[in-house]
Amino acid sequence: MREVCKWDYKTKDGNVIGHVIRLEDENKLEGSKSRKSIIPYFKEGGQSGIPDDLSPEYRIYGMDSVKDLSETIYIVEGEKCAAALHGLGYQAITSLGGTGQGKFADWSVIDGAADVVLLPDNDSVGLLFMQGVYGRIKNFRSPPRVNLAQISAIEKGDICDFLKTLPELQNWDECFSLENCAAKIEIKNALDKAFKDKIEPVPAAWKFLTTKSKHKLIELDDFKRLNLPPRKMLLHPWMPEGSINMIFADRGIGKTFFALSCALALVNGEEFLNYSAEAPQTVLYLDGEMQATAIRERLYLLNGQKQHKAKFHLYTPDCQDVDYTPDIGTKEGRDEINEFVEMVNPKVIFIDNISTFARSGNENEAESWAPIQEWAVQHRKKGRSIVFIHHANKEGKQRGSHKKEDVMDAVIKLKRPDDYVQGEGDTKILVQYTKARHLSGDQSQDVEATLSTKDGLLHWSWESGDLAYRRAVELLSGKMAIRDIAEELSISKSTVHRWKTRAQAEGLL
Repeated sequence: MREVCKWDYKTKDGNVIGHVIRLEDENKLEGSKSRKSIIPYFKEGGQSGIPDDLSPEYRIYGMDSVKDLSETIYIVEGEKCAAALHGLGYQAITSLGGTGQGKFADWSVIDGAADVVLLPDNDSVGLLFMQGVYGRIKNFRSPPRVNLAQISAIEKGDICDFLKTLPELQNWDECFSLENCAAKIEIKNALDKAFKDKIEPVPAAWKFLTTKSKHKLIELDDFKRLNLPPRKMLLHPWMPEGSINMIFADRGIGKTFFALSCALALVNGEEFLNYSAEAPQTVLYLDGEMQATAIRERLYLLNGQKQHKAKFHLYTPDCQDVDYTPDIGTKEGRDEINEFVEMVNPKVIFIDNISTFARSGNENEAESWAPIQEWAVQHRKKGRSIVFIHHANKEGKQRGSHKKEDVMDAVIKLKRPDDYVQGEGDTKILVQYTKARHLSGDQSQDVEATLSTKDGLLHWSWESGDLAYRRAVELLSGKMAIRDIAEELSISKSTVHRWKTRAQAEGLL
């Protein structure tokens, strides 16, 4: 191999600290790239290598080009690119040892600079290197204004690759200085234009302040610029992508029928009640309570023999060889459930129900729920939605600690309509939102769902609106006393008086 380039590392005042040479094959095949080798010489006696005790400030190449901190300083990858910019009159620096050793360099040698432009190669490695450099620069005592410019359109291309696309440099040898190039002015004008066209602020995500424990903070203006993926609605209007939700009811109301119907709508990309799934989604349904034959029968009654458009993965205890169900309240149980998740990569996970999958700790204590909540949050970060199925308590609220609802996007309560008589006619369920973080007023109205049998299969029908108000109007029309209506509907007498006035104004009474 022959030496084709040599770059001297100098202090600000021009003293040589060491050098780096580039070797290339003397005989390369036509049309192929030369095999190259970059060798640093920083050891005593002119020996190759980098001593362990080399001062970080000596790991910066190009400091002798930095004459004026009020002028822009360009940071590039590699001595070749920095030297090319030096020949055109730019202040440019890079670090010793390639992108992997940038963290060992003392970038504070340019503390006090007014403007810095980062010029990464056009690849992920280049961006990662520049992100690390920016992490050092933003902590300067006097941080400069920092921008980013990816100049080359070629994959993995650098500033030299861009320069070689200019008509004046089509036959340019990258190791040949441009200082005495006849077309230097034209080249510099073209590069200045490219900088102007391509320059942009550093990605907002780079501006996180990170603690030693890896927690992050970001300033509001930078947060607004974060490139966050849009949050799709999986089951309109209550289940967005990456959400945590709960469906609860007393025993025998129909929680599992309701939850299975939501899951089937998701895997088929179809409607259920006033909900709609725009596209089929993979579902993992963890059932810890029902017999396998019973849940299969319910799925048939709800879906018949229709083929699913997306995968519906079901866990049921009756089909297990092990003699226990994973306990999501323990680390071991969460790890076991995470194995399911990693195997099938679902978009939505149903847990039916909390009492069968969270058996550790005390249901009434917030402390017992904390690790389960953290597990759900970690899946939310990955864009998965969680639906917990739960029981109601004697007061009609969700059972146990209300800490469960803190991170919930939607909490849906199922109950019998006030005028429902068990055993008479079709099954009816009143669907109510007790928490609806992102729903509008119209979307969060009560829904009365009816489950009926037709041709051997189950069918849902529904009506929505202010059902309690409508029932009150019916009772007022029947001359029932206001006190009795309030008791019947579990509302205050003042509410009944207000609804009576409203109904009279609407011509309903």
